[in-house]
Amino acid sequence: MKKPTTDVLYQEESSYKDMLLRKTWRMRISETVLFVLGMMILAQILPTNNTTFKVLAFAIAIAVVGLSPFLYKSMLRPMYKLTKTHLIISMSGKETSYPLSEVEQVIEGRHFYRLSGKKESLMVSRQFLSHLNERLFYYKKGNKRR
Repeated sequence: MKKPTTDVLYQEESSYKDMLLRKTWRMRISETVLFVLGMMILAQILPTNNTTFKVLAFAIAIAVVGLSPFLYKSMLRPMYKLTKTHLIISMSGKETSYPLSEVEQVIEGRHFYRLSGKKESLMVSRQFLSHLNERLFYYKKGNKRR
């Protein structure tokens, strides 16, 4: 369900920092698996007590954690839009709209939200999260008066 761009109150594309700090569990697990595979390959090539092994292990860790947000950003192209009634998330060109009635914060002050019953991590800035929390407050307050 697409909303007209005139309804968009706030829009944000995920930055490198947001993708580095607020990854989904799936992304974190894939990074861990990639690191373990790199370490297993490295352990087959070099002896583990070698200084070169230790330096390359550190380089693999930096590469996996530091470069993965660039890969995620280029592949997923995450875009978040907030309207008066919906949170719209675009990932890999696929746009999903969540009514604010189905959005609730799971942990206060964090980036985890329950979207249509599923716990999700929003890879957005604190500024976007504050706009979302404010919009949720007004939305729920307006529904209580009715």
